[in-house]
Amino acid sequence: MSARPGAPAINRNLPDVAVVGAGAFGGWAALSLREAGAKVTLVDAYGPGNPRASSGDESRLLRLSYGPREIYTRWARRAQALWEQRQEEFGTRLFYPNGSLRTMSADALAEQRALFDRLSVPYEVLSPDEVHARWPQVDFSEYETVFYEPTGGVVKAREAMVAASEAFMHKGGTMKIGHAKPAAAGGSAPLTVDGKPLACGAALFACGPWLPRVFPELLGDRIVTPRREIFYVGSPIDDHRYRWEHLPNIADSHTYTAADVDYGTKIAANLRDVPMDPDEGDRMASGFLRAQVEDYVARRFPGLVGQPIVATRVCQVELSDNGHFIIDRHPDLPGVWVAGGGSGHAFKMGPTIGEYLAARVLDEPGDSATDALFALASHKARTHE
Repeated sequence: MSARPGAPAINRNLPDVAVVGAGAFGGWAALSLREAGAKVTLVDAYGPGNPRASSGDESRLLRLSYGPREIYTRWARRAQALWEQRQEEFGTRLFYPNGSLRTMSADALAEQRALFDRLSVPYEVLSPDEVHARWPQVDFSEYETVFYEPTGGVVKAREAMVAASEAFMHKGGTMKIGHAKPAAAGGSAPLTVDGKPLACGAALFACGPWLPRVFPELLGDRIVTPRREIFYVGSPIDDHRYRWEHLPNIADSHTYTAADVDYGTKIAANLRDVPMDPDEGDRMASGFLRAQVEDYVARRFPGLVGQPIVATRVCQVELSDNGHFIIDRHPDLPGVWVAGGGSGHAFKMGPTIGEYLAARVLDEPGDSATDALFALASHKARTHE
């Protein structure tokens, strides 16, 4: 790796880069940076895959359908290839390809078909009867058409971040559990960990829902962190139709689901505009949402009516103002980067995001249009009434 202005001397045993946050942005960035030859210290307050993290649930979905937002289709397609490579490297199954069934408006369907046709992404537009013929355990009778995407699938979330951090350490990266904060401008180091300076040439703050707290003036009005509640529904002991081998994931006008990957059928409750404190927020699911999930089961999965809720998860997402990621240099702190605003679709693209972040931090040439899309200047501060 070539020397960069401001990089510390290797013989002083200092990290080239400190990454704060071991989730979808930071965990993969740390691994990619280390593989690029940088000395990297990865810092997380609670550890990779912890239950407070946005990436701490059992599973996440991977899809390529993002309407006209071509960059995310391309990044998700790249990510799927990387997930398959990484699970072979890590020696543990992480990706389960089962496709998805999605409903959308006529205009959205036309946009999606046009982009998939141009990029040669396979898809089918099915009638409810055609869906029922292939997957009789699902009822889409309330819709006119269903968009079937055979690519994509389910990714094991928590296990993936633990595996990525272990690979990072195996390749020579340093992992620290601690509370990282940016240091004042002009200090001896760009950040502190548990109150002690951590010297490095560059610091990447990729700490998800904590970003608005770490940089309140910069990101406090650009990222919000609403609460999300997930319910896992069990299947009868002799009914395997809801497993990933036999059922795609679903996203419709009510919510989204993930097929059973050894944990039950995942159903996201529909909860809007309830803020979540990532440190102090209660992680017990709300009882009133159980009835909502049971109503959805009766609507979409009649064969699961009466089956138990076998697990629940409560997390948060971090939403930017426009649904695009925020990746940029801090305007006032030299050597400091911020990366976040996953907006519900960062995890699936984690390996791709890691490649991109490593290239940005190491000042490698890239695509200026992508850089501009994620720049702070492209994100407006939210207004408060």
